[in-house]
Amino acid sequence: MERRDYDYYESNVADINLRQITSCEGNAEKIRRLLGGDDTLRHLTLGTTCAGWDKNYFHIGEGDDLGWLGYFIGKSKFFHHLYIRVLHDGEGREQQMPAFMEGIARSQSIRALSCTDLGDNVSEAIVRALGSLPRLEELYYGSNSPGPNGFSALRTLLESGVLKLKKLLLFDNDMGDDGVASLVNGLKSIGPSLKVLELISNSIGNEGLSSLVDALQTCTGLETLHLSRNDFSSAAAGLGCLSDWLRRNEVNLHELKLSYCRINDEGLHELFQGVANCEELDLEGNESITATGLSYLSSSIRSDSCRVKTLYLQGMQLEMMGWKS
Repeated sequence: MERRDYDYYESNVADINLRQITSCEGNAEKIRRLLGGDDTLRHLTLGTTCAGWDKNYFHIGEGDDLGWLGYFIGKSKFFHHLYIRVLHDGEGREQQMPAFMEGIARSQSIRALSCTDLGDNVSEAIVRALGSLPRLEELYYGSNSPGPNGFSALRTLLESGVLKLKKLLLFDNDMGDDGVASLVNGLKSIGPSLKVLELISNSIGNEGLSSLVDALQTCTGLETLHLSRNDFSSAAAGLGCLSDWLRRNEVNLHELKLSYCRINDEGLHELFQGVANCEELDLEGNESITATGLSYLSSSIRSDSCRVKTLYLQGMQLEMMGWKS
C-alpha cells in the first residue's frame, strides 16, 4: 500500500465509497456517522477481536482502511474517547498506522485515549501523535510491552509540557525501577494538573518507589494514587519517603491503593504515619503483615487527626488484633 499523506484524504473525501474502505456494514455505518457530524458518536473502541456487546466497537478486518478511519475521527468535532486494543497483524495494517495517527493527531476534541495490547511499534507511533491533541486529559497505556523506544517516546511526550493530563494510567507495562526513574521529569511536568495516577503491576520496587515520590513533589492536586501489584517487600525506605510526602500540608490525597504489594511489618512501620492523611486506604492482599504491623496501623488510624474513612484489609488475620474482618 502506498504512503498517503493528509492532503490525499482531503482531496479525495468527496468521492469516497464506504464499501471500498470498510470490511462490513457496521464499520461503514460508524464512518457514515462521523462523516455526517453525528454528535452522539463520541467514542469508539478499535480492535481485531470480537466484542459484540459494544455497539461502538469497530472490528478491524481485512478491507478496513485505517487511514480513512483516522481522517474521519480527526475531523469530528464531537469525538471524545478513543480506545485502541489488540491490533493483530494484518495485510497492510502496519503501513496504514502513520496515516491513521496523522488523522487522529488533528483532532481538536479527543479528551481520552486508551491503548492496550498493541506491542512496542504501534504503541510508540500512537504516543508520538498525542502531543498534537490539545484537549487530551486522560491517557490509559497498558500491556503494550514497550521497549526502549516506547518508553523514550512516552518520556519525551510527558516532558514536552504540552499535555495537561488529569488522569495517567500506566498498567502492566513491566516498567521496573529504571522505567519509573526515566519518567520522573515527565511526571513532574504534568504534576500540577494530575488528579489520578495509576502504576499498577509494573514491577516497581524500592528504588522505583523512591523515584516516584520525587516526581510527586509537583502533584499537589493528586486525588488518587494506585500502586497495587508491585513488589514493596524490600521497599521500607521508599514507603518511608511516600509517608513523608503524604504528610505534607499541601497534599490532600483521597485514595491510596497498595493492594497485593507484598508489604510487610517493616514497610508498614515506615508508612503508617502518612496513611492517616488519606480518606481511603487499600492494603488488601498484603499477607506478610502480622499483628505487629497492624498495631502500627491501629495507632495511626485511631488518632484524632486521622482522615481515613474506608480501610481495606482483606487477606490479613484481623482477629489477632481483635478486629472484625
